[in-house]
Amino acid sequence: MRRIAACVALLPLSLASAAEQVVWQIGKPDKSYTEFFSARNYQAVPQRLGGKPLVFEIGKSEAAKDWPWIHPGPTDAWAGHRVYPFKIRFDLADEPKGLYTLRIELVNTHWGSPPTYSVAVGDRSGQFRLPAGGPDAALTDPAAGKPYNIELPLPPGLLRKGRNEITLSCTDGSWVLYDAITLLADPDGKMPEPGVASLTVAATPFHIKVDGKVRRAIDVNIGLTAPVPEIALRVEAGGETIEVPVKQQLATFGGISQEVGVPDASEPIEVKVTATVAGSSKTATVKLEPVRKWRIFVAPSSHTDIGYTHIQPQCAEIHCKNADIAADLMDKFPDFKWNLEVAWQAENYVNSRKGDQLDKFLKYAREGRMGVQALYANILTGLCSHEEACRLAYFAHSLKSRHGIPFKSAMISDVPSQEATIPMILAGSGIRYFSSGINTTRGTFNQMFDKCPCWWEGPDGSRVLMMYVPGYAHAGAWGLDASVERARARILAAIKGYEGRKNYPYDAIFLHGAVSDNVALNPRLAEVCKAWNDRYEFPKVILCHNAEFFEHIEKSFGDKLPVVKGSAGTYWEDGAGSSARETALNRNAHEATRNAETLFALARRVCSAGFSPSSSELRPEGRTTNAAQIAYPAEAINAAWRNCLLYDEHTWGAHCSISQPESDFTKAQWKIKAQFALDAHSQSKQLCNESIAALKTLLKTDAESLLIFNPTSWARTEVFGSAVVKAPPCGYCVVAPAELGNLPQLERLDGAAIESKFYRVAFDPETGAVASLFDKELNRELVDSKAQCRLNQYLYVAGGEGSRIVEHGGEPKLTISSSEKPTLHRFKLKGLGERMVVETSATMTPSIKTEVVVFDDVKRVEIKNSLTKTQTYKKEAVYFAFPFAAEKPTFRYEVPCGIVDANTDMLPGACLDWFTVQHFVEVEAPDVAITWATPDAPLVCFQDINRGKWLRKLDFTNGHIYAYVMNNYWFTNYLAGQGGDFTFRFSITSRAKSDPVASARFGWEVASPLIGVPAGPNPKGPLAAPSGSLIEIAEPNVFLVGAKKAEAGDALVLRLWEVSGKATTAHLRMPLLKPKKATAANLVEDPTGELEVKDVTIAVPIRASGLATVLVE
Repeated sequence: MRRIAACVALLPLSLASAAEQVVWQIGKPDKSYTEFFSARNYQAVPQRLGGKPLVFEIGKSEAAKDWPWIHPGPTDAWAGHRVYPFKIRFDLADEPKGLYTLRIELVNTHWGSPPTYSVAVGDRSGQFRLPAGGPDAALTDPAAGKPYNIELPLPPGLLRKGRNEITLSCTDGSWVLYDAITLLADPDGKMPEPGVASLTVAATPFHIKVDGKVRRAIDVNIGLTAPVPEIALRVEAGGETIEVPVKQQLATFGGISQEVGVPDASEPIEVKVTATVAGSSKTATVKLEPVRKWRIFVAPSSHTDIGYTHIQPQCAEIHCKNADIAADLMDKFPDFKWNLEVAWQAENYVNSRKGDQLDKFLKYAREGRMGVQALYANILTGLCSHEEACRLAYFAHSLKSRHGIPFKSAMISDVPSQEATIPMILAGSGIRYFSSGINTTRGTFNQMFDKCPCWWEGPDGSRVLMMYVPGYAHAGAWGLDASVERARARILAAIKGYEGRKNYPYDAIFLHGAVSDNVALNPRLAEVCKAWNDRYEFPKVILCHNAEFFEHIEKSFGDKLPVVKGSAGTYWEDGAGSSARETALNRNAHEATRNAETLFALARRVCSAGFSPSSSELRPEGRTTNAAQIAYPAEAINAAWRNCLLYDEHTWGAHCSISQPESDFTKAQWKIKAQFALDAHSQSKQLCNESIAALKTLLKTDAESLLIFNPTSWARTEVFGSAVVKAPPCGYCVVAPAELGNLPQLERLDGAAIESKFYRVAFDPETGAVASLFDKELNRELVDSKAQCRLNQYLYVAGGEGSRIVEHGGEPKLTISSSEKPTLHRFKLKGLGERMVVETSATMTPSIKTEVVVFDDVKRVEIKNSLTKTQTYKKEAVYFAFPFAAEKPTFRYEVPCGIVDANTDMLPGACLDWFTVQHFVEVEAPDVAITWATPDAPLVCFQDINRGKWLRKLDFTNGHIYAYVMNNYWFTNYLAGQGGDFTFRFSITSRAKSDPVASARFGWEVASPLIGVPAGPNPKGPLAAPSGSLIEIAEPNVFLVGAKKAEAGDALVLRLWEVSGKATTAHLRMPLLKPKKATAANLVEDPTGELEVKDVTIAVPIRASGLATVLVE
């Protein structure tokens, strides 16, 4: 048996008399809140309060304007997890006489986390532990509430002549809804005699230790008619009788609450409690049902925004200081643990700390007390390229390799959704556990909460143990860095919710994170958790490494957990459309960095196989190619990938980026964010130039020529310059300048259509868009004639302010305008095909130039849109429409290391209003499959543009794609507006039926065209002209994702992806690389087993839709 801090109980009886008069009243006692400020709109209340106490002046303030209908508590996330004092100030003209009574009438209290309600009058205060109320339906319908009244006689001396103040607060728990607050006066009234006015007993899920025994805790609430010094309490349960003397401080009015320990039984028991004051007694009973002995696993961390609250370098130091504080707390509290939410925090720490400070950090990290999580950043997974996604855990893994730091789990916070391939990428990196703290702002992915914990299965069948949880910074939200009492109220409500779930058989609860965006670690977290565990046996609060909850669940329930599979969509990736130019630069840098890294690795391997470069060239940064082997610029490549990752990380800019777009704070953050894309672009371009130059030194040529490299792992026939070139898989070809000639010769033609042997393309004279795209081979029209838009039609959409397309609000009022008054210029490209140049303009877009090309020998339509747009901060979006003719189609689109069927592969609650595409979309109908590639703009909408519907279901009735190239619909973080010059390229091809291999190849070819560079005579080069393949993969359904030098040692790392969904043994033939040994590895290059090498061919088993990594020596 243990006492808790005194907590006033309720007085359900009325002590009013007929002589009472109303001194003042706020609201009307009619069981409704409609007369108060912002009725039914709870989100307006914290805005009105502004983080300050509310002050209501009797005689001056008005209920409709100044008294909120809802009083939030510290567990209310929508109100900022804080206590809001509501102060009532009033004057009394005379000295108070008789009895004053304060009556507080409530429409409802929170059903799951009713608050501890504080009343302070003069120098006295009391805390009322309110009962659970009616459902959340009361937030819109007062009749659904469960009314409750507090009637408090005020002892003499509390009020005085002149100014008085009463303060009301929800100090723990959640909200209350007000009906009326009244002060009554009875000149002849007297305080009642001391006695027990009420007695309630409630079961709790808590267990305490009394005299060495674990006891079940019950809450006893005693309402008093007047303050008394002591109460006699008798508790009878399980054959025991317990006498409990309870003392009360006379300065507190109302009554008290007492926590009492009773026998812990495996069967239901009856508990009888009797309270006695001055001969007055009341008795109450409660039936105790057995409860689980809960464990609450808290994985504390500070959410990592790289920016938003502070300039980016300041954010880095905040998290470094948090690690310093955590290490000091670990010195003092043996059970304290802390998590670095992302490996970016650890990277900054090891780069900024030295000596004993760094040694202590590494010591606690090795012990698992400083949990370094695997993912580099809180990434927008839909934006990642294939290789970028495979490298997400590289830095954290390097800490494991160098320092022995555990590498078991990953976290993402804030970002509400991840792509379907993330479990495969995590499992493939050696990560078994993943927690995602979801912010449902502009992301309604909330239907998975009740399915967790669960196994999340990737497309190849690999799994991670997963927790989707609502929100993050849970330790702080649950009061664990404030006080035991605040934590108790929140934990009591939470366990009530878990006990009521039929699909939650587990004995553990998971809390994701401790504090919010770049917030400092509060040392009180360690103190409160220790105090909690000193007081309670169960539920235990376990500060843990993120992996520990999952280890407990897997050990106890692993074979009983549900399995889910699919994509949550990409709710927040839409913000990348607020900076379309930088997004395109970074997207192109993904491809260029991958190509350069692959070429460097293969050229270096050629040298390792016994060949040597024949010429000496000094390249930028002083790297040379005349050594025994070509220098591999690992540092430069890693820097480019790091910039790609930092641009694709979820923090775009300042919290005030929309409300204050011109502020220095906003501009400073965007300058740093944009520089990630600019640097990635310039670095990748330089690396590409250097890598092709390295290959050139290995090539044997007798005369001036052009060296062309094919970065993909299949043979390609492609237009290069003014000729059609055939390039071998992952190889090179040498072409004489005469074969390529100069730029294609242009012949001006008449007409509003262009054509090749594959397509006829006709243009609309009103908009300049494509009115008809006719496939001659299939004898089929590809443009939906019933659509309101033409193909590649430019759409400017204005409006949406204050509507649900931004966040909350009504239906958006959108004004859609299009390009108009086009001029068409048709050209013959001699020996290649035809081109149409369309010049037009549109609202906010003074110049649009579109080039559409069809080829004689390649079945492809290429589109290039160059436009100049005027900047505005008004809400807007820009689209290019592609209304393909396909009834009841199937939409498949490429994501990092996977292909998702939008019709069938989406998790419940996934984002359906837009999608994020890696390289291509395939639209399949019974008689056609159309492949559409988008190298510059990742966002698309299927069926219709984004109208802010927040779809729960998407019916695929047409084949329409809308390239969602720009928007500024966010209210924070992303850019408020954009203008200037932009380029958006698209390509289209078609065939009779779906072919994922052909579609994927098409998308990759559009994104990674052949690379060419002039080459002079080099008679001693080891690689023979006119062509050669460095890697040949016999199976067409297996792609080379990329090649690189191993992180440890000199092995060549090859990354493979199976595209068609068929388990395959891939055969890699490498006659120029001369492999001697090959080892299978996971994505972070840990060896998993030897592979067969026969002659110059490596056999690599790969799962259906899976990834494989090979170390070649």
